[in-house]
Amino acid sequence: MRKVPYILLVLALASVLFASGCGDSADSADDGNGAPETLTKKQFVKRAEAFCDKEYRAEERDMERYAKKHALLFGGGEPWEQEVLNEIVFDYVQVKIDFFKSLPIPPGDKKEVTAMINAFEEGLRKSEKNPAALAEARPGAKPEPDYWEASYDTTNAYGPWLCGQP
Repeated sequence: MRKVPYILLVLALASVLFASGCGDSADSADDGNGAPETLTKKQFVKRAEAFCDKEYRAEERDMERYAKKHALLFGGGEPWEQEVLNEIVFDYVQVKIDFFKSLPIPPGDKKEVTAMINAFEEGLRKSEKNPAALAEARPGAKPEPDYWEASYDTTNAYGPWLCGQP
């Protein structure tokens, strides 16, 4: 019977450590020894791709949910598409920017990673000013500028190609 309180204490301590995240530094910028975490380019790209894949799927579900809730069909450059973009896409782009900023930059790759982040920020800034540029153009209408070309180019050049999409 004396073991029961000991077991309960160990379980309580384990649950507190688990809840606080002790022992798992995979998502932190600390290696667990107080030193900043470093990533290789391959690790950086792998984390970015996994994050963008997860976020892209969530973004698609949110857009589908929004369209269903409002009985909307995508395509054809309808004005309501801009509303969807404002409500959903811009938030996801900001989350992506914040994620990229949170990752440790691989040694020697500051220029490339900074270029990706700057391209995302510039695309977001311009798209927020002109959301029609993200919506599909109406048939026969003059196409809007592509504010995301730089994010496509920089992510394709560095590696996390999926992340280049707004």
